[in-house]
Amino acid sequence: MSIDLPLEQASLVQLQQTPIDNVLHIIDEGLVHLPSYRELYYRWEKQQWKASEIDFTTDRQQWQAMSDEEHMMRIYGLSAFFQGEASVTDTLSPYIIAMPEEEMRLFLTTQQVDEARHTVFFARFFNEVIGLDQGKLEDTLGEVRQYMNPHLKYILIDSLKDIGERLRQDPANLAALVEGVTLYHVIIEGTMALAGQRGILENYRLNDLFPGFRGGFTAVARDESRHVVFGVKFLREMVQRDHAYAKVVQTTVEKYAPTALTAITPDEQGIQRLLAMGEDPWTTPRFAQDSLRKKLKVVGLSMPLPEVPPPPQP
Repeated sequence: MSIDLPLEQASLVQLQQTPIDNVLHIIDEGLVHLPSYRELYYRWEKQQWKASEIDFTTDRQQWQAMSDEEHMMRIYGLSAFFQGEASVTDTLSPYIIAMPEEEMRLFLTTQQVDEARHTVFFARFFNEVIGLDQGKLEDTLGEVRQYMNPHLKYILIDSLKDIGERLRQDPANLAALVEGVTLYHVIIEGTMALAGQRGILENYRLNDLFPGFRGGFTAVARDESRHVVFGVKFLREMVQRDHAYAKVVQTTVEKYAPTALTAITPDEQGIQRLLAMGEDPWTTPRFAQDSLRKKLKVVGLSMPLPEVPPPPQP
């Protein structure tokens, strides 16, 4: 039986106890046997969930019992996801219009619904658990952005807006679409987001933290498994149709991947703190690097990627 079948049927409560690697395995499986765009659409129909149904009662109690230092650590860890979901929701429409085939457009329409749901999920958690609510969602996101490093802002805000605007002005520009999908689906969702989700969700599951959030965020990762497979499939097909697009993918990775990996690497103070605790500060960027390499291989590219330090010696 394919590993994604029970996950398709899992409720939000069941997803609270689902190891995130089970969800990430869906991507690895999808990259081996790329589904059709219609099959990806059918997966969306099977994997529905409601952000409005999550019970954050226990999450709120756990948050109230934490220290101010823990609060700051967790806000810094989650703010980029909140802003990222809002950014991708706002910038996806030009991609839908630019897609060259109807089946692609149908699937991307479901993705925009997913991204909106993810934004509402994070808004509820930040409002009802963290207590960060500025009234309008735009104002809350403005507050959230102060907890993001400049590298995250460049990738998740500036770069997405830039490519989205170029596609809006020239939807027939397939090279710009290939660039956009490389940034959006492969670097942001398939490299940065999945690596960050993996670290956060496994930590929360092992320590039984934020059960409501855990179920919702695992559902987010399950949604994004479809998005990533779509992006890799699209890029592979474009490269096979015209090998000139391989250069577009490569140039895009060379432009954004170094900043993306830096964005999810702890700062120098964080690195020293983790080393002092006997932990590996580069686990997440190393996983991200490996994730990016696997996806590029399926697209048909083999290229040097930014270096990440090896595990520290005991």
